[in-house]
Amino acid sequence: MKKTNLISVMILFALTLLTISCGGNKKEKITETGTSSFIEVKIGGMTCTGCEQTIQRSVGKIEGIKSVKATFTDGKAIVEYVTPVADTAGIRQAITGSGYVVQGFIPANK
Repeated sequence: MKKTNLISVMILFALTLLTISCGGNKKEKITETGTSSFIEVKIGGMTCTGCEQTIQRSVGKIEGIKSVKATFTDGKAIVEYVTPVADTAGIRQAITGSGYVVQGFIPANK
């Protein structure tokens, strides 16, 4: 009887840990309020596809970012974001925090 109770408690504990680790910790992005804008960011220091992925991942974590497409061959990223939820200051901070240099912002026509 004690063995059955112990197994039940262990299973319940494992399911609880699984639920906590697989859900609940994700931050929902707010992208529905505001105006969608596109901006081209000139970036220095990108040399490979890994650099592109780093930029896309770091900028993509910002609340209000809808999409990011970085290309190291062009040295730029096209970012779609929701204003006023996201802004160029946050985009700059994410890029420079990843070890790259923001050389400028150009409004993109999309």
